[in-house]
Amino acid sequence: MKKITSTIFLFGILASANMLSAQKLTQEKMKAIYSNDVATFKKQFAPGDYNKCFTLGNELYTPLGFSALSGKNTIITYLLDNKVDINKKCQNITPLELAEEGKTPKTIQLLIERGAKRD
Repeated sequence: MKKITSTIFLFGILASANMLSAQKLTQEKMKAIYSNDVATFKKQFAPGDYNKCFTLGNELYTPLGFSALSGKNTIITYLLDNKVDINKKCQNITPLELAEEGKTPKTIQLLIERGAKRD
C-alpha cells in the first residue's frame, strides 16, 4: 500500500511540474516572428518547437498560427517548407482562422494554396 501511495504521489508531482513548465511565447520569440527573418526565427525556435502550442497570456499559438495572425509570410513559408502541420490547432483554432482574424489577405491566400483548412 505504501508503494502505491508513493507512486501516485510521485506521478502527481510530475504531472504538476509538466503543467507548470508549459512553454511561453516570450518577447524574444515574438520579436523573432515579427522580424519576418528566418535566421532570427531559427535562433529562437528549435525545429522541435515548430508544431508546439505556446502560451501568450490566456491564449495558445503555434509559431505558424502566431505568424499567420501577424501576416509574416516569410516565416510562414519557411515553416511550411519544413513540414509544419498547416492545420495544427491550439485552442481549437487553425492558422488559417488566425490569418482571417488578423485580416491578412495575402497570408490567407498563401495558407489556402498550401492546403490549409478552416475546420
